This record gives sequence, C-alpha cells and structure tokens, in this order.
Amino acid sequence: MSVTDYIIFAALSLMVLHYLIQMLVWLGLTINEYHDQPAVVQPKVSVLLAVRNEKDNITECVEALSKLDYPTNKIEILIGNDQSTDGTVGLIEPLLKKYHQFQLHHITEQLGKARGKANVLANLAHVATGEYFFITDADIQVNPNWIQSMLVRFDDETAIVSGITIGKGNNFFEKLQALDWTYFNAVLTATTNMGIPCTAVGNNMVISRKAYFATGGYEALDFSVTEDYKLYAAVRKLKWKTKNIATPGSFHFTKTLPDFKSVLHQRKRWLTGGKELPIYWWLMLFVFGLFYPAILFLLFTQPTLAIKCWLLKFIFEAAIINRQLLRLQQPTAFLLLIVHQFYSMALSLCVAVFYYLPFKFAWKNRYY
Repeated sequence: MSVTDYIIFAALSLMVLHYLIQMLVWLGLTINEYHDQPAVVQPKVSVLLAVRNEKDNITECVEALSKLDYPTNKIEILIGNDQSTDGTVGLIEPLLKKYHQFQLHHITEQLGKARGKANVLANLAHVATGEYFFITDADIQVNPNWIQSMLVRFDDETAIVSGITIGKGNNFFEKLQALDWTYFNAVLTATTNMGIPCTAVGNNMVISRKAYFATGGYEALDFSVTEDYKLYAAVRKLKWKTKNIATPGSFHFTKTLPDFKSVLHQRKRWLTGGKELPIYWWLMLFVFGLFYPAILFLLFTQPTLAIKCWLLKFIFEAAIINRQLLRLQQPTAFLLLIVHQFYSMALSLCVAVFYYLPFKFAWKNRYY
C-alpha cells in the first residue's frame, strides 16, 4: 500500500467512527421522550437575569418574562445590572412600575472568585428567596410555560434541570446559526438521555436552592467563561442528578449573532471554557473536527467516494436535526439543511485556526 492508500484508509476509518456517533445520537433522541405537564406543587421560584449593555434586547426579554405562566405571588424576577453604560437601566426602570414581580439590583461587589456574569448571579442568589433559581439571559425570549415545564422534572435527587435554546433569525445567516444550535442541542439531549453527562445550557437552566448553596455558590468556584459548566460540574461532583430536556414548553428562542466574527469569538469562548470536559467529549469533538480535512483529502483522491461519504453525513445530520425540531414542534427547511453542510465545514475549519490565534476573545465588551 502506498502512503496515499494509508491516508485514505485512515480517513475512511474516522468517517465510520463519525457515522457510529451520529447513529448513537439519533437513537439517543428516541429515549426519554419528555412531555410537558403542569407542576403539581408550585413553590416560590426566583428568576436570575444578569444584564450588561443589553439595550437592544432587554425590553423584549422583560416582556416575555412577564408572560410566564406562574402565580405572580410565587415568582420574583431579579435583574442584576453589571455596570451597563448603554442605557439599559433607563429601559428597565419604567418596566419595574408596570410589572411588580421584577426587581433591579446594581451589582458593584465582587464575591469570592466570581467574575462577570457569574458574579452577578452570585450576588442575586444571596437576595433570592425562591426554592429554585431559574437562570436565563437578556437576549432570550423565554417560553411562557418555562417554569411549569421545568419544575415538574425535579425530584429529591435532582439538582439541575436544563432546557435547550435555539436561534431565531430572519436572514439566511441567522437561520444557519439556528440550525447549528439545534444540532448541538440535539447531541446534548441525546447523550444525556443515554446517561452520558455533559453540561447545562446557561441561558435555560434551573438549579435548586439547596444544591446551589451546597456547592458554595459561584463565589466558591474557580472562574470560567462558561460559568454554567462550572456549576454543573460542581453539582455532579456532589453526586446530584441532572437532567437535560427538550420539549415544546421548555425551550427558548435566542437572538443569533450578527456576523461570522462574533460566531468565532463565541466558539472560542465555548472551547476555552470546555477544557475541563471529560476526555470522551474531546474525543468526539476531535472526530467531528477531523471529518472535514478527511473529506477534503478524499475529494482530491477519490472524488466519487468523497461525495458518497458526505451524502451519508448529510442524511445522518438532517435526520438528527429534524428529529429534534419535531420534538420541539418547530418547522425546518430542506434547502437550509443542504447549505448548513457547507456552513458547518467553513465554521469548523475557521474555529480550528481561530482558537489557537494568540489573542483574547470578547464577551459583553470584556476581553478574556
């Protein structure tokens, strides 16, 4: 065998492994088909919302939160202003007079190791009076059934219940991001269903008050740009159970990012924060990432075979995305699924380079 033959064999072996993972993801989506139902018990809950320079998002976010289907005397919505300078506070204050379950807190004190969003949440947790902390972001439009759909999943052994978030966009680029989010969330849902824990979704998660303070809170955790994973890992270390669900009543819409550069910064932040993920997750990401160099090599050496391999990948991913959207009762489009293949390849290759470039990434006008 020539060197080229060995490389082709290695590329095909990697692709087979990729397909096996895709098959497991699809099968995982058929397990634990959660259905929305109202919570039998309705305890006091606290919604924690960290905001920093969110003038373009905050009004829609607050309006959506005001429509939550839960008794207003059993819910408090705590907004933590993280030194906003763009007029965000001026938009929030009139809404406080309209919706009395909202409170605005200006965050000036740094607690322990917490920084950024984690510090805001740490401060809010100390003034919260609810038995459960519902955490979301200002660029999210929460589902009206969010509280009910998440509470019903808790039992005495469960610390965190996490829903999913998908992008909501109007133009083609935004819709491609939405598909990418849907695929990622499908992988997260499927692996969790199979008993392989990963993380919680930081803009759609609930943690019990008891479990949160058992970890020591964000002020006791080492700083991470993915604070949701640090909290998730802390409760898993304490042997609490966690759940990831995907139902029509528990998922949120989020605004997509405005340009490709912003997406690259987002992915670099995720990868930086995900360094502590278990080794099997990094192996899976490694297999996913190497698929594209492998397919490009085959295009030059075995073009017909390469096209067949890519077509098989498309079939698997389209089936996974459609399955997840079906669970959420959301529509999809065949053309978008085709274009998403090229978007995914371009993004994966660019992120692989961008991640190793020696400069910090931006998040909420701060650099890390």
